[in-house]
This record gives sequence, C-alpha cells and structure tokens, in this order.
Amino acid sequence: MALRARAIKSYLALMSVASANLFEKEELAKALADAWIEKRSKTVNLPLRQIVGMPGNPRAGYVVVTLDLPGDAGFVDFLVDSGATTAIVSPRLREMLGASATDGAAIRGLGAMGETVRQKVTIDGVGVGSVRIGALDAVVTDLDASGLPAVVGGLLGLEFLSKFECEFDFTDKALRFHPPGSVACGAVDASDLVAIPLGTHPTGLRTVQCALNGGAPFPGIVDMGSFFSVVNWIAANSGGVSPDSPGVAESAMKAVGIDGRAMNMATAAFTLDVLGAEGEETSLKSEYKGQCCVGDLPAFASLGAETSACMSVGLDVIGRGRTILDVKNDRVYLTPGDAPGGMWSE
Repeated sequence: MALRARAIKSYLALMSVASANLFEKEELAKALADAWIEKRSKTVNLPLRQIVGMPGNPRAGYVVVTLDLPGDAGFVDFLVDSGATTAIVSPRLREMLGASATDGAAIRGLGAMGETVRQKVTIDGVGVGSVRIGALDAVVTDLDASGLPAVVGGLLGLEFLSKFECEFDFTDKALRFHPPGSVACGAVDASDLVAIPLGTHPTGLRTVQCALNGGAPFPGIVDMGSFFSVVNWIAANSGGVSPDSPGVAESAMKAVGIDGRAMNMATAAFTLDVLGAEGEETSLKSEYKGQCCVGDLPAFASLGAETSACMSVGLDVIGRGRTILDVKNDRVYLTPGDAPGGMWSE
C-alpha cells in the first residue's frame, strides 16, 4: 500500500530528516528511500559471540564485543553488561592505553556484592566495526578475581549501549548495532517482539516491571552481565515461594561478583512475566518458565530494596530468541512466550 505524504513526513521526522521544503510526494519518497539506505549503511553487523563455561554457570554465555581502541591496545574484547552504567577497563588495559586514557575523579560503582569506589578514565577514539563512537568513559577495575578470561579487557555498560539500538539475535548468532531511530522508523522489524518500557532507577540502571507466578508487579534490573536471573526473598514470597516451599533447592547456585566475592543462592521454579506498559488492553508480556535463583544480594540493598521486592533479569530471560535494547528511548523488545534459550536450556 502506498504511503501518504503525511505518513512519509512522519517517518522522515523519526529519522531526523528535514522535510519542510519537500512538497511533492515523489521528492518525499526519494528522501525516505535515501534515509533508509543511509540508516542501514550505518548498522554494524557482527557475529554474536558468547563466552561459555564460567565458574558455576555451565550453559549460558556473556555476549562479547570487540572494540578498536587507540594506541597499543588495538582490538580488545569487552563483555556487554547492561547492569552497569559505565564501561569498565582492567588495569592492564589502562596501561596499554597510556596517554589515550585521561584520568578522572574517583566514582562510586555498584556490583552484585555491593558498592565500590573506582578510578574514572576517558578513552578517546573508540570504534566498533566501521563506526567511530568517539570518547568513552570507563572505570578501572581489577578483573582477575572475576574468573573472566584474560583476553577480556573490560565491560560495556549503558553509556556505550545508549549510542545504538542493540539487536541481539541469539537464534541466528547475530549482533547488530543500529543507529538511533531504526526501530521507530521501521528500518528494523520488531513486530514479532514484545515492546517493554524501561524505567530508570536513581542509580541510572534500567528496570522492567516483573511478576512471579501471577503476583504483584515489582521492578527488575535489566542485567546482561548476569547469566541467571536473581530474585530476593521478598519477591519470591510475592510469588508464593518461601525457603520451606517444595522444590526450593538451598545453596544450589553461586553468584560471583566482579571482585571475586561469592554468595550461595537457592533456586526455585517460577513463571516470570516481564510486563508491557501498564494499562494496555493487550496485556503484552514476555513469559519465562523455569528456574530462578533466590537470594538477597548485597546489590539489592545498595539499590534501596532491603524491604521491597526486587530482582535482576539476566541472560536466562533476555538471551532467548531475539532481543533489541533501546536504552536511549527506554525500550527493550523481548521474545514473547516461553521461547527456548538462556541458561536453563539444554
């Protein structure tokens, strides 16, 4: 069906293309075609790589992205971690960057095991694929105790991810970094996914509304830096699960923070719903049926959830089918239904 001129202008506006001086439909159609071609030409297409076999987490894998860094650093692997606001670099990588990384003030950070204080640096001339993204802020953190392979130079947090609309295709093993506005204008098809609004926690982390076993909604941190989802005991209780419930396995899993500190956690079976916008008649949601870890992580207290339900939504939920993370526009698009994949799939 042919688009009306007004509709074409709307699409052009979504792509930040001026159309005030375009009056003929043919002119508008050409501008739209040119904009789509330009949008697609700026997409970075990469294979989706995952690191597997981490301690205590045998099946899932962190998503790995290679960045082109200045100086002697060259090409360096980073893990995608939406549970961090800024990027993280190892002390070794900081030394390799030399003058390319400018020291800044010490800042407070947040890991699974609680708050930390780290040194901030700014890295100039960062690239991913054929796209240069300019300067990237990062904090220096020793990764040796985390159990990550030595080849990993750091983690990429929300600041980096907000520069793109990030498409993670876990089925076809493809990773695509699209320019902003790609989903809204239709250059990227998200029609088969559930659009979930993202909230912003006071720390800057992004949240989604979750419900366990049909219970009351509560916030969950979107955390691609975690193999598995973790709910605190208050959240578990909202879903009718307590330490004495049948099927609860005590100390079945171990969470290891980036600083190497570990904590044993229980596991229990849940039906987890990640909810669409409140009040939508369609009640859109992405449903996950499987095991979740249960434990009161120190990070939950740092997030102010000592007396309220909270969870981190990990790769067992996010890493199914296809996911599009649009931090800038506060949206995440998830596979609907109980799609296979994630940590608990065989």
